[in-house]
Amino acid sequence: MEQKKILIGQKVKEIRKNYNLTQEKFCEKIGIEPSSLSNIENGKSFPSMQTVLKIMEEFGILPDNFFDYEYLKPDEELEKEMIEIIKRQSFDSKRKLYRIIKQNSY
Repeated sequence: MEQKKILIGQKVKEIRKNYNLTQEKFCEKIGIEPSSLSNIENGKSFPSMQTVLKIMEEFGILPDNFFDYEYLKPDEELEKEMIEIIKRQSFDSKRKLYRIIKQNSY
């Protein structure tokens, strides 16, 4: 559960930074105190459902996108999970994945 708090906090911070907003400006837009935002971004507390809905409404974020934070996992965990996913793929799928990774490695 603690890992979920951290990942959601990272997602909220990513949204804020994508809009080039300070914590104070972001708080004004979504109606929370800066100390609450700090606790959320640092993974110390979950945002309330009201706060989540306000973020999605204010920034036009769909629920699927808001809760898509798995890519924010620590590197080691992400790499381990990726390797397991790749192992289960067909040879053709592995070739496609290889081309995608190779193309994006430059």
